[in-house]
Amino acid sequence: MIEVKTDIKTLLETEGRYVGTTVGTSMRPMIVSGRDVIVVEKKKERLKPLDVALYMRKDTDYVLHRVLKVTESGYIIRGDNCYYDEIVKEEEVIGVLTQFFKKEKPVLLDDASYLRYVKRRLFWYKPRRFFVIIKFKLRKIVRRIIKGK
Repeated sequence: MIEVKTDIKTLLETEGRYVGTTVGTSMRPMIVSGRDVIVVEKKKERLKPLDVALYMRKDTDYVLHRVLKVTESGYIIRGDNCYYDEIVKEEEVIGVLTQFFKKEKPVLLDDASYLRYVKRRLFWYKPRRFFVIIKFKLRKIVRRIIKGK
């Protein structure tokens, strides 16, 4: 989620751009909360797969997640560090990530190393999800064993 000190939606409508930091872990390792700076521009056209959308949940929370698929009425979206997809309506998307700064180093979204990161992240999603599920199940078993003693 993005830390809200100003109304980002209004800022995008009036200035066309938002620059700031984020809060949360959903886009790790690409964006580190409170450290890396994002540049989001007002959405002017339909997004494409792999774009990073800024959208609003319940008119209060701003969320920055990657577009996986474009649908007739919106998008299928997921954070890089998340294990569930969300269906987001077209009208909920207010901006698109155009650049970010990783430890003050600018990262352009058409850069070859960034595109390799995105493709790797998506390729390894299913194996990562599998191991995360196993990890949580093992934790649950261990907790039951410890409580049983």
